[in-house]
Parts: sequence; structure tokens; C-alpha cells
Amino acid sequence: MLWDELKSVLNFSAFKAEADDASVPWNKRFEGRKTLLLNVGRSQTSWRGVNKKGVFDDGGVMDGEFSDIAPQRADEWRMLADGGWCVVSVNNRFIMSLEANMMRGDNCTSLLRTNPRAVLGPKYDRGKRYGICHHPDTSSSMLLACEESLVKVTEDVLKTIGLRPGRVCCGLFALTEHAIHEMYVTKRLNTAANFALISACEGSVAVLIQQDGQWKELRSRSGMGPDAVETSLQIITPLLQKLPQGSPIYFISDGQDLKYRTEVMSVLEKMGGHDLTEEDLLWKVIGTN
Repeated sequence: MLWDELKSVLNFSAFKAEADDASVPWNKRFEGRKTLLLNVGRSQTSWRGVNKKGVFDDGGVMDGEFSDIAPQRADEWRMLADGGWCVVSVNNRFIMSLEANMMRGDNCTSLLRTNPRAVLGPKYDRGKRYGICHHPDTSSSMLLACEESLVKVTEDVLKTIGLRPGRVCCGLFALTEHAIHEMYVTKRLNTAANFALISACEGSVAVLIQQDGQWKELRSRSGMGPDAVETSLQIITPLLQKLPQGSPIYFISDGQDLKYRTEVMSVLEKMGGHDLTEEDLLWKVIGTN
């Protein structure tokens, strides 16, 4: 036992985060190890590998039910993940809403994973898993609620083929939170009193409206598929009409589907929309945080 402890110090493994420690960013938990990133939609799954140097490796996309896709891709996915560790983005059966006066604090995020009732109070539903993002200057919060049954089924399918889901998240929520961080924390974007933030992840879409410095409205729709451009615009357009003329309109997407992104931006550009999307942005966000 003493030799094992000494060896762990000599090879620096004693100083690395535990693989199942969700409080540590993914790229720190698996520094020097290969991992797999998955985005699971209603009828499509995409994936990307991250090599030992933290650089994106092979990836792909496949149509169909996740339970049918996983066994077919099992060998390939296991080759991309040391120890079978993977991040799973669930891109279906969730809803994003605005809430006021939610519990805050440094331990809020971890408590939401372990004891969500303590954070949400009467808003808690035992059939859901949650994520939260707070407005830094007001009492508003963006709340994610995802079907617990979908998460469990996805985790069970992965375990059956020898993969270990080390983190389960929602890609659309993660992209929205990333853009909010860019606005309010790093201040790389102009945080105007009035703006619209439109997020899209492989056909799922969310629209956040800020008016007079307050988050006023949030609409989301999941699982539509990457061909649902017209449906997305039917959700987006009425909300944009509520903003004063000239208000900034920001668009951010997964950085994979050029066709969807181009068609949506062709409409938003006429209203002065700005595209914040980067190539492989979904993978960068869920593979780093």
C-alpha cells in the first residue's frame, strides 16, 4: 500500500482530480487521457473523441434511436475513451424556464445534483434532473429541467456497452450558459439593456429576451431535429418583435450543422443579428467545463 501511494506521487496521479468528481472541469479530471463526447438527440446521435493532448479526434453522426446506435458503435466509442469515460449531452425531453429568487451560493450547483429539493423547494419534481444559471445582476435564474427517465435509459445503454458516463448535461443549456458567461463575466460581448440570445443545438432551440436589464422571457423547444428551420423561426420571430428596434440579437449554435446555421442566420442578419458560433463549439463547451 505504501508503494502504491509513493508511485502515485511520483507519476503525479495523486494530484489529479478523481474521475467521478463532478465539481472539477472535465478537461482537468481527464488530463492526459482520451475521453468521448456524445450528443444524444431524439432521432440522431453525434460524437467526438478527445485525445490525450486534449485535441479533438475522430467523430461522426448517425440517425436513429440511441439504443440502436450505441451497440453498433460500441467498439469505436470504447477505442475513443480510456476507461470508458464519456460526457453525455441530452438533447431531447427537457425544458428551460425563467425563475425568480432561487437559492444561490457556491454550493448551489452541487446541491442541485445531490438534493434538488433543497434548492427548488415547491418547484421540485422528482421525475426531473436540473441545471441552473443565475443572472449576475438581478434575482432571475435560468432553470433546466430534464426528464429523469431519459437520463437513466441513456446511462443504462452506455453501461451495457462498457462506457461510463462521467457527466450528463444538456448541450443547448450549456451553449446558452456559455454565451451568458461571455456577456456578463468575461465581457467579451456588449451586454446591452435590451437583447435577444438565440441558442441552437442540433435542432433544439432556446430564445432568451432581456429588456431594461431584466431577463423577461425564455422559450425553448427540444428534439425538433436539424431540419426544423421553419419551426425554429416561428418560435424566434415573435419574441424578437418585443424588443426595441436596434437591440442586439445574438445567435449561438453547436458549430456542426452549417445548413441549419446558414438558413437561420439569413433571417437574423436582416434584423442585425450577430453569429457567435465557432466550429466545434458544442464539443469545446461540454469537453472543457
